Formats: sequence, structure tokens, C-alpha cells
Amino acid sequence: MPPGRAKRKSTKRSDEPQQPRHRFAPSAFLSGSPTEVQQLCDELADVAATRFGDLSGTSWERVGQSLAAQLRALGHDLIGVDESNELQEWQATWHHPRGTFKFVLEFRAPCTVEVTWKTDTATFTARR
Repeated sequence: MPPGRAKRKSTKRSDEPQQPRHRFAPSAFLSGSPTEVQQLCDELADVAATRFGDLSGTSWERVGQSLAAQLRALGHDLIGVDESNELQEWQATWHHPRGTFKFVLEFRAPCTVEVTWKTDTATFTARR
């Protein structure tokens, strides 16, 4: 090496610690097998149903909004498409090189939950 030139330190991405992927992050749905995606829908529906099952000190509207906010924080670009005294519907759509993907959450008062992940070729739904 010529004098005065410092040796460069490798900055490979593999050297950096990777953050654990949250089980409900968009990447989990986008990269999951059909079985894994159905399991994610089932698990998310279970989590939501549990939260709606205990409304101590809150309302079902706030629980639904809180769930949507938490999923937004994970990267789901959810928008509220329908909201009334008895219904909240949240949706996100991804236009991906592998196709179009749609994520839908439906909450019906007082505690009905439906989670749907739709691809160009399949639909995965969990209802509680």
C-alpha cells in the first residue's frame, strides 16, 4: 500500500447486527409461505380478539385504533376506510414486483375481528 494511505475498514452489512423482524411486520407477510401467512393472520386475529375481550377502562374504538397504530409502527401503511359506531376497517395495499398485496383489518363491535391478507392468487383470512 502506498505510504500515507490508510487501510479501509470493511463496512459490510453482514457485520452489522440485524434487528429481529417483528412477527407481524409487512416483510413477514410478504416473504411468508402460504402456511406461514395463514398462521400470521390467525395469530393477529387472536391478539386482537384478546384485546377486544377485555375493554376495562377503554372502548372498542380505542382498542381498534391502538392496534392499527401499532401495526403502522411496524411498517403497515394502514388507512381507515370505514368507521362507524359498530365497525372499523383498516387497509394497506402494496404494489410489489411479485404482485399486489392487500392487508385488511375489520373490527366489529363489541369484539368481532377479521384479518385478511390477499395476493393476486390467494386470500388468507382469520375470523374471531
